[in-house]
Amino acid sequence: MTTMKKTITLLALAFAFVASASAQDLFTPPSQEGWTRTTSTQRQSEYPKINADGEYWFRFKAPSTAKDVKVNFCSVDFPAQLDAEGYWNVITKSPKVGFNLYYIVIDGVRYADPGADVVYCNGWTAYLEVASPTDSYYQMQDVPHGEVREHWFYSHVSKEWRRAYVYTPAEYETNPDKRYPVLYLQHGAGEMEQEWTHSGFAAIIADNMIAEGSVEPMIIVMNNDFVYRPGDNRGRLALSDTWSENFSDMFIKEAIPDIDASYRTIADPQHRAMAGLSLGGMLTNNVGLGHSDMFAYYGIFSGGVAEHPEQIDKKTVKLVFETCGELEYPERIQTNVDLLNSIGIKAETYVSPNTAHEWQTWRRSLHEFLPKIFKD
Repeated sequence: MTTMKKTITLLALAFAFVASASAQDLFTPPSQEGWTRTTSTQRQSEYPKINADGEYWFRFKAPSTAKDVKVNFCSVDFPAQLDAEGYWNVITKSPKVGFNLYYIVIDGVRYADPGADVVYCNGWTAYLEVASPTDSYYQMQDVPHGEVREHWFYSHVSKEWRRAYVYTPAEYETNPDKRYPVLYLQHGAGEMEQEWTHSGFAAIIADNMIAEGSVEPMIIVMNNDFVYRPGDNRGRLALSDTWSENFSDMFIKEAIPDIDASYRTIADPQHRAMAGLSLGGMLTNNVGLGHSDMFAYYGIFSGGVAEHPEQIDKKTVKLVFETCGELEYPERIQTNVDLLNSIGIKAETYVSPNTAHEWQTWRRSLHEFLPKIFKD
C-alpha cells in the first residue's frame, strides 16, 4: 500500500471514530434563548452565561484529544463535554451564593478561564458572582459614591515603593474642611491590597451604609500584608520569624503617619480602627492589639481570636469584634469574647450563617462591623 493510500485510510478511520463518538458522547448545546452573559464575563467573550433558573454555562476551547476536562466551581469538580464544534461545555448551578472562584482543569493542569474576568486569590483566577437573596448591601445602588485611589509611598523598611488602596467617602471632596476617622483594613494570605474592593466590595458596602445613615463617613486604607526586608525570602507566604515585626515597622512607623500627612484624618486613637480577614486578622491581633494605645476599634474576621488580653489598653480600646463563618470555629470565638468581657474589655461576636473561610463571610463581617465603629 502506498503512503498516500495509508494516509487516506487512517483519515477515514479517524473520521469514522469521531462520527461514532459524536453520535453517542458529544454534548448537544441547548437553545441560546434565555441565556445571558454573566457580570464576570469579559467583554470579548460570550461565555460563561447564566439563565433565569440560575444555571451557569461554561464553554471553552481545549484539545479534543484531552482525556480529563472539567471545571472546578466552588471547589466542586464538574466534568466537561465536547461538542461538535470542538468546545468543551459544563452546565450547572452554583453550589453556593456570593463570590466564587472557578478554574478549568485539563488533564490535571489548572487554567484560568480566558472568557471571564480575574481576581487575585493565590494567583490570578476567574470568578463568578452568584446573587444572594439575603445580601443586598454589597449591590451597587443609586447613592453617592466615594472614590478608591491608588496611594503610593516609599518604605524604608522594605526599601521599595508600596501601594495602598484608599477609599474616601462621597462627601470628601465637597467638604474640604472636614476631617475623617480611618479604618485600616487588611486582606488575607491569598490576596493582595486591592481585593477588599475587587472581591470584598468594601467601597460599595461603605457607600450604601453611609447613604442610609447607619455608618459614619470614614476613610478606609487597605495595605498589603506582606513586607519583605532586603534579602528576605519572597516565597508564596514567606512567613519568617520576623513577618509580623516587618509589617509592624512598616505599618506603625510609615503607613499610618503617611496617611495622616496625605489625607484629612482625625489622627488620634479614638478615630482609628483596624480590621482584617484571615492573615489580616492575625495582623490585627499581633500588630494592632500589640499597639492598643493607637486604635479604639478592632475587627478580627476568621483570623483567630484576641490573644494576650491582659496587654490590651482598656482605657483606649472600645471594641474587639471577632467573627467567622458558621462552618469555621464559632465556639472558640464565643469563648474568647466571653473572656474579654469578663475582664472589662468590650467584645462582640458575629457568626456568618452557612459559610466557611470565604468572601461571603468577610463581606458580612464588614457589614456588621462598620456600624459599630466611630459612634462615640
